[in-house]
Amino acid sequence: MDAYNKVQNLSLIVQPGDSFFPLVDAIDSAVSSIRMTIFRMNDPIIREAMTYAVSRGVRVQALVAPASKGWTKRNRKLSEELSKVGIEVRVPRARKEKIKRYHYKIMTIDNELSLILTFNPTQKNLHYARDFGLLIRDSEIASELSRLFDSDWSGEVFKPDESPLVISPHNSREKMLELLSSAERTIRILDAKVQDQQAIGLLLRKASVGCSIKIISDDTSYDEVVSNYHVRKLARYKLHAKCIVVDGTRFFIGSQNIRPVSLDRRREVGIIVEDDAMGRKIERVFDEDWENATERLVESVSET
Repeated sequence: MDAYNKVQNLSLIVQPGDSFFPLVDAIDSAVSSIRMTIFRMNDPIIREAMTYAVSRGVRVQALVAPASKGWTKRNRKLSEELSKVGIEVRVPRARKEKIKRYHYKIMTIDNELSLILTFNPTQKNLHYARDFGLLIRDSEIASELSRLFDSDWSGEVFKPDESPLVISPHNSREKMLELLSSAERTIRILDAKVQDQQAIGLLLRKASVGCSIKIISDDTSYDEVVSNYHVRKLARYKLHAKCIVVDGTRFFIGSQNIRPVSLDRRREVGIIVEDDAMGRKIERVFDEDWENATERLVESVSET
């Protein structure tokens, strides 16, 4: 657990609510470089901020996912339009790693500031979905994320260093299971797709020995299979977040769903942090969503 204590200077982003402001502020603060991954994007204000950064002399690089369900043509058009305004664009095609899809949502600014997001910069994610993000002022985290970005930019193999970062397909399964295993009292999960059988088995065992498990998900298959294991569906917003809070102090935020493809076969990025105040803040959001959750089927944001 020591690695969880290394992250400093965190700010939590909660959607809906914080909108595009944290991303635009970060982009506007750039002096020399912006590295950004894009799975989907259609927010004009964020796009304008990127264009303005180029006009200020900032090098802006964008990795645009080649495969995004329903967005393949739009991403191709987006790549062309970004290139026209001076943004360097590449489509990540790793030559030496077998990665099914590039789904991570990160940004680094000047190798000093970084953002790890569960949401895409789309109007739907910014305004109508429950999502989270972390703005991190930590040069070591920013440098490691930039190194990952540069590896995918050039199509080289990436080998993660020891850090709080959770990076698929390298260490996500190990780190996520370690986080869940560490729970002594409570586990709270916001994730539309909790499908990994190894993780579900671990959660059920934790519940059977007294740990309180509450999950907001689109899949309620295991609801109340054992006592202390409860699942509800989000009612007020679309569920797009991927977030875990353990014992109110340790938490994960990232692009990974708890399902095999996300943990083992995609490029995904998240982070595990120990921070009492922020853990409690996320739990307050969870508790409010839990109180308003229902058992009725609601549409989730497709292909998260």
